Amino acid sequence: MGLAIFYETLLVILVSALTAAVCLSSYLVTKRKTMLFACIAFMFYFFDVASILQDDYAARELASGLTQEYYFIRSLYTMVTGAGFLGAFWFMVCEYIGECRRSIRITPIVVYAILSLILLAISGESKVLRFCYYSCRAAFMFWILAYGAVHYLRTKDPVERQRLGRYKNHCIALALLGMVMVAEDALFFLVLSTDTITIGPFTFSAERNYAENVLMMVCAAMTCWFALRQLDIHSNKAPVVDDTLRYRQTAEDLLVYAKRHQLTAREQEVLDYILRDQDNQNIASAMSLSPSTVKVHVHNILQKTGHTNRQELIQDFWKTV
Repeated sequence: MGLAIFYETLLVILVSALTAAVCLSSYLVTKRKTMLFACIAFMFYFFDVASILQDDYAARELASGLTQEYYFIRSLYTMVTGAGFLGAFWFMVCEYIGECRRSIRITPIVVYAILSLILLAISGESKVLRFCYYSCRAAFMFWILAYGAVHYLRTKDPVERQRLGRYKNHCIALALLGMVMVAEDALFFLVLSTDTITIGPFTFSAERNYAENVLMMVCAAMTCWFALRQLDIHSNKAPVVDDTLRYRQTAEDLLVYAKRHQLTAREQEVLDYILRDQDNQNIASAMSLSPSTVKVHVHNILQKTGHTNRQELIQDFWKTV
């Protein structure tokens, strides 16, 4: 491994660990499962990338060198870590779009694992089969993006489309990087048929997809932004009206939550004030209503959302929007 690739690997490992830590912090505060799944995904990717450093260590320590048996076991290891981080991302997307069917959540992971295991077992020295094996990761990623896109296109609710549409450009960028991943593997295994490429001081290995590292760094940036935004909102429960971006995003989440629980326009307005930690008297003054009317609206909101008090309601709002 060249020095530049060594530091690039360390950078990816560091970013993966830090992103996992940020996601865990966000989950512990917000209790949003999407953040828990993101944490799991980046932890798996941390161990996935760390296997590169393991190769250099093993080459020095093993008397017999890196044998075919070693590469098979290492490939099995990366198959497990690949299933781990891609499966966690898949669970995160399912959680975000509200896909709760267990069969839908589990089946893609099982298919990926079985297909990868079969290709690993029969690949041998075949460059084509090795290309297919390494492309399984890109195929799983395309499945995740395609499923999200189909859900977006089939959604008739304009509020839900608006919520999902926030990440349309991000998903397009990930799809383009996925294509670069496939092109990189094709270059190594199908065009050049080599295990390494040396360009000046840089030596690139077919065992590692560098476009995948770039893609994961983009995912890390997106995930950290989302996690830090959630932490920021929770540290300031009352949205600042003159903070246009934050207020608009909170308003969009409020529309989704109100639509999901069939709240009236007036109940949605009352909920907005509840999220700002306003009591009934303050809400009544702001909305020019009597306190008794506000109390009725609060009771209806709690009944429709299935909660017994305001604190449960607020926690559920930030967990599910």
